[in-house]
Amino acid sequence: MGTVTVDAALAAALGASALCWLGVRLAHPKRSPVARMALYLELPRMHLGGRPGAMAGPLVAGEAMRRVLGPLAGTAISLMDRVVGVGAAESLELSLRQAGMKMTVDEYRREYLRRLVGTPVLLGLLGAVTGKALYVGLFFLAGLFSGARRLPERARAGTKRRNERVRSDLPTVAAVLALKIENNKSLVVAVGDVVSQGSGPVVDDLGRAVHLINAGFGEVPAFELIARETAEPAAARFYRFLAAAAVGGLDLAKALLDQANELRAQRREEVERSAARRQMSLVLPNLVFMAPVLFAFLLAPLPQMLFGK
Repeated sequence: MGTVTVDAALAAALGASALCWLGVRLAHPKRSPVARMALYLELPRMHLGGRPGAMAGPLVAGEAMRRVLGPLAGTAISLMDRVVGVGAAESLELSLRQAGMKMTVDEYRREYLRRLVGTPVLLGLLGAVTGKALYVGLFFLAGLFSGARRLPERARAGTKRRNERVRSDLPTVAAVLALKIENNKSLVVAVGDVVSQGSGPVVDDLGRAVHLINAGFGEVPAFELIARETAEPAAARFYRFLAAAAVGGLDLAKALLDQANELRAQRREEVERSAARRQMSLVLPNLVFMAPVLFAFLLAPLPQMLFGK
């Protein structure tokens, strides 16, 4: 093994170790004992005559500097959160639920850490085969970018697919609820029947609401909660409508049928627009590839027509 190859392998190993340490710190951040105990010590401190704790913010010199650099630090942290894709447990759990990914927050973080560490190491070793440190660095950076973005992109794609299915299922769910309520069933009983008999993302959201209601959460707060958690605006409006209907005071069966017709019309318009866009996307390649050939056939006989050759 040559000297360059040894240097490349050593650089890859050191980079992998640093990346592994960074991934562990991002996936499992540790809080200091003082920060963990601050909330519990606040009340005894005030009882003993002490002052309340200072407002949380960046540790800088002076209130003016804190106000100036505080928003910048918050923006930098949020940007890193978007780039890295590992946020707080609550927001990450909500993102996984919106994407329909059947994994826990810990499973997501472990999978993210494996991709973040494994992909750059494998590509770095592939670059080390060439025996050039430049290729090791390039392959390592490419693996770092790919490993950091693969799982968040999968979650975003899952959220998009789930929202499309939600828009397709909403009219059917509203119509079925209207028929069940027409048979003298209450809203919660009708929703429970739909959850027990159906499947899909809308049924999953309604099942979460039924579970909360059975746990004593209340009908209106349960529907409002799933309306806040969903990533699809049409579903949020429908769930808020169910929350308002739980209070009473309207012809629920007729209102649900009107909702179903309106959602079906919106979905039809969306499908027509999507079909028009896809049709244009099919026409453009034909124009790009067929137009030069067509012009060549049209221009080929011009010399003979003009010059008799």
